[in-house]
Amino acid sequence: MFVDFNSISFFIDLIAATILLAPLLAFIPNKAIQQALLSTFGLWLLFSIAPRLALFFALFWIGVTIAQNLLALSTQKKIIGIPVFVSLLGIVLAPMVIWKIWEEPFSEKFNLWGNDLIEILSYDLWTIDLASQIIIPIGLSFAVFRAADLLIKTHLELIPRLNPLKILSYGLFPPVQIAGPIIEYEETETRNQPSPQDLADGIKRILFGFLKVLILAALLKESVEIFTAYDQHHFYMSWLMLLAYSWFFYLNFSGYSDLAIGTSRLLGYRLKENFDFPYFRTNISEFWAHWHMSLTRFAQRNVFVPLGGYRAQTQYIAILATIMVIALWHDISLGMILFGLYHGAGLCAHRFVSGKGWFAGGPKPVKMLLTYLFVLLSFPLLAVPLDKATGFYLSLIGGPF
Repeated sequence: MFVDFNSISFFIDLIAATILLAPLLAFIPNKAIQQALLSTFGLWLLFSIAPRLALFFALFWIGVTIAQNLLALSTQKKIIGIPVFVSLLGIVLAPMVIWKIWEEPFSEKFNLWGNDLIEILSYDLWTIDLASQIIIPIGLSFAVFRAADLLIKTHLELIPRLNPLKILSYGLFPPVQIAGPIIEYEETETRNQPSPQDLADGIKRILFGFLKVLILAALLKESVEIFTAYDQHHFYMSWLMLLAYSWFFYLNFSGYSDLAIGTSRLLGYRLKENFDFPYFRTNISEFWAHWHMSLTRFAQRNVFVPLGGYRAQTQYIAILATIMVIALWHDISLGMILFGLYHGAGLCAHRFVSGKGWFAGGPKPVKMLLTYLFVLLSFPLLAVPLDKATGFYLSLIGGPF
């Protein structure tokens, strides 16, 4: 059985790493040394979870470095640019896709092969790694999309050929090793000396993140059980627990983003926002523009725009393709396909209605409530396998279990 690590312990390590790293970055002006420090501390954080995780991501980002340089050279010389791009992008995406389709075999091989490689490198490290709890490849989905974004921008000649330290410091940027946001290379390209206001804002953001994760989300954690224990409660309890779960999911995920953004601010980097009160939006398009915004931005610029999302004849195909990428990023399963189709239908309907100018008015609280309910009803597809989600949906109307 594969289990997750203690995320709270990781974020405490992240705070400790930030306290050590911030003064080093402040007093060492050499950019190459700064990049080396970021990479080293990123690897150290991964090592604190399990040495095999640090080794895996070190090899992964070395591979991305090679791929980015090859792609930049092929683009500059105009030689077989597209085949090279497609091949390299496929290679980078492959670990995530294989993991999503064959989760248990991939996780098993990830741990066994990683442990074997560690033993070859060092017996002492092998004993440390052997004592580490069995883990899934934490942070892989985030890393793969960051790497894919880098290659796409390189292919479009938006990013030049980069030296290895720049790519490694981006890939191993400490605050985003296990969770979001899905940062862009440009967000780590330039470092500014933190001002007193930056330090104050960073500390406030970190405290706010811990408040969300340690207190507010922890109070709602038991709501997860409703998806498997719905047959033990009345239907109104299923509704209440579903409401609680929606806030548990949001507070937990946005709290992680707050911690990443806050620690980055202390290090001199300004990451873009990842959540902006999504449950208080008046339509489904606004919701997705403010929920996991880094993932939405990735899908918008790499799927929606290329497929003609702003053209009338292709807009609905682009919308469906975009939301399916977002859905399948979470998991490749029938439930997530239905999740994508559900939200895709809502987004297409909203685009159609908006184009006709229908329902432009109406009380804002009513539109906020309807949008929230629409999103709420999709959470069972996101949280549990389809067979359990079906039973839970029936429980919401007092149906058979």
